[in-house]
Amino acid sequence: MARKFNVVILCLVLAMSLSFVSCGSKEKKPDPPGSTFQAELAGAPDWVIKGCNAYWGDKADDKLCGVGSMGGTRNISLARKTAVARGRTDIARSLQVRVKSMIKDYQATVTGGEGFGTESSDEQYVVDVSKQITDMTLAGTEMVEIWISPNGTVYALVALDAEKFKDAISKAQQLDEKVRKYVEDNAKKAFNDLDQEIDNERAAQE
Repeated sequence: MARKFNVVILCLVLAMSLSFVSCGSKEKKPDPPGSTFQAELAGAPDWVIKGCNAYWGDKADDKLCGVGSMGGTRNISLARKTAVARGRTDIARSLQVRVKSMIKDYQATVTGGEGFGTESSDEQYVVDVSKQITDMTLAGTEMVEIWISPNGTVYALVALDAEKFKDAISKAQQLDEKVRKYVEDNAKKAFNDLDQEIDNERAAQE
């Protein structure tokens, strides 16, 4: 009787062992391609996925905008501040490209277009002025909207409109008067144009 009992126990142990081996041998299927990204952006507003101009649609012409994000932290205040700062950095890149183009257009106009850009001093002047203008006008940026993804990443939409840009330029007494007037007069055009040049600039930096 004891022998039969031992045989039954042994069979049960073997059966359980085989069951564990069978379960352990099953490999976990990898997530489908893009599923993690889709989960991250589930329910995201258009400006997160398509770019910040999607927020305004046809009214985006007189604005520069940027999107920044921050994840991997439970400190929501830090994530928010960092996302906004990265959105402002995105605007700064666009703004510098546009201001450089405006200053070059101005220089080409006053010099007849010949020889401009061949001298390092000319180029340095453009860089210096564009940096000054960018730094002084970024103070006019504002956080428009915040979105938090299902995974806890904070996305911030930040914008600078043409009127605030022009107002900052008009108060910049350190700028050459003629340059300041030219930049003011061409602000809205600069906000509307030069998208292709900005795309090329970003592509070169990547």
